[in-house]
Amino acid sequence: MTSPPPQAQPPAGSSPQPITDEILYEGIAKHSANIGTYLMWVGVCILGGLIGYGLLQIPALSGYPLWVLSLIGVPMLLWAYLVHIKTRYKITRRRVETERGVVTTRLDTRELWRVLDVRYTQSIFDRLTGNGRVVLESTDKSDPKLELHGLPEHRKVFEQL
Repeated sequence: MTSPPPQAQPPAGSSPQPITDEILYEGIAKHSANIGTYLMWVGVCILGGLIGYGLLQIPALSGYPLWVLSLIGVPMLLWAYLVHIKTRYKITRRRVETERGVVTTRLDTRELWRVLDVRYTQSIFDRLTGNGRVVLESTDKSDPKLELHGLPEHRKVFEQL
């Protein structure tokens, strides 16, 4: 009579907890996480306005509507906003789902049992804006590194992962 193969046991002093599909976070990142991109395109608008003003000082160009150059960055500013609001996260105790796309949609799922390491970092700018980065390193072939930046309650999400 053979005995059954040994089963994995939790470490001494700990109790196994059932894995639930409890949602830790669902939604978009905070806009302050994308403020660098927004400021860059606002800067392009300001620079375009300054160039337009400078060109208006040339007598041959003074009759043209060069104020339009101040709007040069507006399409990319709107695009950055759309990309930001169309990037959604769903984080549970079992997986992290990332849905991206303005025109087309791509849904990526990262199973947490494939995650090798979870890191939390916060730069000075992140601290000023109340943001943090949770980085998941995994065995995923297509995208081994997933960075979650600007999540509300980022530290709590990190500790729960």
